[in-house]
Amino acid sequence: MAINIQWDNKFEVGHERIDFEHRIFLGLIRDLSLEAERNPQSPRVTRMLLEIHKYAEFHFLSEENIMLDVGYPHLVEHQRVHKRILNQLGDKIHQYQHQGIHDSAEDIVTFMFEWFALHTTSEDKRIAEFIRATTT
Repeated sequence: MAINIQWDNKFEVGHERIDFEHRIFLGLIRDLSLEAERNPQSPRVTRMLLEIHKYAEFHFLSEENIMLDVGYPHLVEHQRVHKRILNQLGDKIHQYQHQGIHDSAEDIVTFMFEWFALHTTSEDKRIAEFIRATTT
C-alpha cells in the first residue's frame, strides 16, 4: 500500500530552510511510494531511489552546515546519525538494484518515511530549539 503522506505541522521543526527541505523530501518519498505501488519493477523506481539518496545527502549536508554555523553542540552525534541513515538507505537501494529484490521498493519507502518522521520530530526539532534559545 502506498504511503500518500501530506505535509503536516507535526513535521515542522521551526527553521524555515530545514522545513522547506523536509517538505521536498517528504514529497519525494510520497512520489516514490505511489510509483512503486503502480509498477514496482519500473526503471523509474530505481531512478527515484537514487534521486532520494542524492537529495538526502544534500539535505544532510545543508542541515549540518546550519548546525555548524550556529555552534550546535550535538553536531558530531547528528552527523553520525545522518551517516548511518545514508549507509542504510544505500544498502537497501543496492539490494534493490543488484539482487533482484523488486518487491522491496515499498519496504524502502516505509524505512524512509519512518526515519524521516522519527528523525524530523525528534532530532531535527532540537536544532531549531537550540537556535531559538541562543538567538532570543
